[in-house]
Amino acid sequence: MQTLTRYLPLYGKWTDENGGIVYTGVEAESNKALLHDGLALFGHELEDGEIEADISLSRTNHAESAMIVFRANGQERYYMAGVGHGSAYTLLEGGGERPSTKLVGIGSSANIEPGRAYKIKVVLEGQKVDVFVDSIRVISYPSLPRQTGTSVGLLCSKYTHKAVFSNYRVSSARPKAFVAMQFSEPYNEVYRDAVEPLVREIGFEPLRLDDVHSPGIIINDIINNLSESSIVLAEISEKNANVYYELGLAHALGKPTLLMAVKGTSLPFDVGPHRCIFYDNTIAGRGKLQESLKRGLMSLLGRSIDS
Repeated sequence: MQTLTRYLPLYGKWTDENGGIVYTGVEAESNKALLHDGLALFGHELEDGEIEADISLSRTNHAESAMIVFRANGQERYYMAGVGHGSAYTLLEGGGERPSTKLVGIGSSANIEPGRAYKIKVVLEGQKVDVFVDSIRVISYPSLPRQTGTSVGLLCSKYTHKAVFSNYRVSSARPKAFVAMQFSEPYNEVYRDAVEPLVREIGFEPLRLDDVHSPGIIINDIINNLSESSIVLAEISEKNANVYYELGLAHALGKPTLLMAVKGTSLPFDVGPHRCIFYDNTIAGRGKLQESLKRGLMSLLGRSIDS
């Protein structure tokens, strides 16, 4: 767990006081329409992991809020979770000049106590986000609408009088790559020799359903594992119903997806338009498959091949 203290104020008045970061709003109501929500970003990138902060508001009403910002692409688009914004605890999507969209609101803002420090923790796994308040999970959202960025920060609505953020900490976790493929040879060998080591090399944790140790895989388990994954790889050489079901769910969830198949495979009409890597199932062919997978995955992730 890493404590963050250095931040860049973009909008609003932010100061350091007694080890905390303080946002102070403008009192004159006549100026509110001209103001931007208070936004500050840290020089830290986080894809999957945890963000924690102790948050307090000096006064509470339906318009005041103090939020942890995550998956931010600068000020253009981001998600945020925390205290206030018309509910006691809230998850929103925002950015730019457009109004924020409330994804989840839990409880009444009337129950927020002025001056009380609430321990907020945001847990990110792929498109899934859980929000905890004082160690109690209050929000579990399975599918964020889209991937935006990886920056983290703080936000207060322009109607907020004063908010204090302290003990701001982040903890990174390896993002997951869901691998949909048949559980038999020679595909197990392709997974062990080419797919798994390459996925780990680029910084992801590979997840194949036969790696999940549970009494039985049910639909909710598949959906949860897909939701928690950042990217999906699907081996579609065989007309395997389970693989195609997982691929269909991945497309429905809007997952960045890369297909692969043995050379000579005839693709069904509905996956024909999607990018597919064709490979030779030989030792040399698996080496070339790794090179092609790396280029394809880096392109999906918006990274350079040398990063």
